[in-house]
Amino acid sequence: MDGEFLCEGTAGLTKGAVGGGNLLIMGADCEKTLRATEAAVEAMNGVRDVVLPFPGGIVRSGSKVGSKYKALFASTNDAYCPTLRASVDTALDPDIGCVLEIVIDGLTEASVANAMRAGIAAIVKLGPRTGARRIGAGNYGGKLGPFHFHLKDLLP
Repeated sequence: MDGEFLCEGTAGLTKGAVGGGNLLIMGADCEKTLRATEAAVEAMNGVRDVVLPFPGGIVRSGSKVGSKYKALFASTNDAYCPTLRASVDTALDPDIGCVLEIVIDGLTEASVANAMRAGIAAIVKLGPRTGARRIGAGNYGGKLGPFHFHLKDLLP
């Protein structure tokens, strides 16, 4: 309704083995958080055998496994919504004003881990003054799948 619709004429397809790698990028404001997230996406796009399935690689409204509604298997990750901080059990410190997410799927566990490692390095390189203040990841009690990527294990 607001312009042209363009898509690829053909697309490749392969069976992926690992889904659900993710990073939660937390910053003081939207500008800094987006800068850090875009740097991570750029670094991750250089890693073979992974895909960032959301447009531009960035999830603006992160989700969690589970919902208060029986028919929904996922809902908004309210603990990481700065605007809901006063109404929910928040996981955010007062200095966090924006949270963005990157979801990573890949052919192997190693490729997803390598992409996460590259993304973390790009975020850290920016530093907290111009980028993110914190990096996290969702585990969701193992409900997302059998693969678990502990951030402390991805650090050099």
